[in-house]
Amino acid sequence: MDAAETATAEERRDDGPLAGLAGLVNQAVSFAEQFPKEYHARGFDIAWERLSGGLGSATAVPASPAAPTPPDVTPIVTGGLAALAREMSIDPRQLARVIEVGEEGKLSIIGTIIDLRTKAERQAQYSAGYCYVKERAFGQLDTSIEELRALCNQKNCYDGNNFTANFKKSGLLSEVGGKGGSRAYRLTNKGIEAAKDLLKKMVES
Repeated sequence: MDAAETATAEERRDDGPLAGLAGLVNQAVSFAEQFPKEYHARGFDIAWERLSGGLGSATAVPASPAAPTPPDVTPIVTGGLAALAREMSIDPRQLARVIEVGEEGKLSIIGTIIDLRTKAERQAQYSAGYCYVKERAFGQLDTSIEELRALCNQKNCYDGNNFTANFKKSGLLSEVGGKGGSRAYRLTNKGIEAAKDLLKKMVES
C-alpha cells in the first residue's frame, strides 16, 4: 500500500507508549508527498528514520517466527554421567543407549546382556553395573536393597528366595547397613571390574 494512503486524515490522540507518534507519522507523510508517487514509500522511510531518531523504518516487516526452544540437554552428556563415560573411554551418546536417567534422577539400565543364562548371574551383573553408575556418576557409595530389588524385577532376574544369597555368592557386592529394608550393598573391587566389563559389552552389542 502507498505510504501516503496509510496516513490518517484526522490526527488521533495516542495513548501509552505510542503517544506522540501520530504527529511524526503525519510529518513523514507530508515529506513523502513532495515526490512522485513511486517514491512515496522510500521518502516516507527516510523521513521516518530522521524524525524517530533511528528507531527503524515504519514499513512493517513480518516478524520472524520464534525459534523453537531447544530441548533440555539430556543428563547423559553432562555432569557425572559424562565423567563416567570419559572414565570408561566411551562416547556419552553411546552410554545413553544403555543407561537412562529419568525424572528426579531415577536411574535405569536399559541395555541388555545376552551371554548370562541364570537368574543369579544376571542379578549380580546388572546390580553391579547399577551400583557402579550410582557410585561413579552420582557419588552414592551404597545402594539400597530395594533399588536393586526393583532393578532385578525390571530385568526379570529376581529370585525372592535366593536374592541376598546370590549377591554373597557372586562376590561382586558386599552387604552394608542394617537389616530388612534398610539393608544396602557396596561394590567390591571385583564388582567394579565386572561392572565396567558389563557396561562396555552393552555399549558394544
